[in-house]
Amino acid sequence: MNGTRAIVVRGGLVFLTAISALLGVVIFVWPAEFFGLSWVNMGMAYNPHLLLDYGAKNLAVAVFLGGAAVSMHRVLVRTALAGYAVWAVAHFLIHLRYRAHFAAHASAAEANLLVAILGVGALIPLVLLVLTYGRREARKQNAVADPPT
Repeated sequence: MNGTRAIVVRGGLVFLTAISALLGVVIFVWPAEFFGLSWVNMGMAYNPHLLLDYGAKNLAVAVFLGGAAVSMHRVLVRTALAGYAVWAVAHFLIHLRYRAHFAAHASAAEANLLVAILGVGALIPLVLLVLTYGRREARKQNAVADPPT
């Protein structure tokens, strides 16, 4: 991958790395304060162990995303983006499922905003993943699927 697509994908990977690293550090260092945000606790009980695990997971994800941004190795980039996409889509669906619960503890507007932000967050890795496939990739896949006779 090269050219504009590579620049966009690398920029997206750096962005996702920064988000994951920042989130991981904040949660790992200040778990109770992070949980105190209404859009995080949604009126549920605090579990410090679970929250610290979530912070550590975000730090680990930042390592994979950052490694992919530095190396730009196609397999690593696609694996990191696919892994992040699985988490981001699942996270979006979880909050979509609990939207009414969150709205009851905050407001419908805040619940809708959170779901919208998480929806965009789920689209970013998916779009970046699509960008890792180009014309050359399509030709290679067709050549493998239809070998010359």
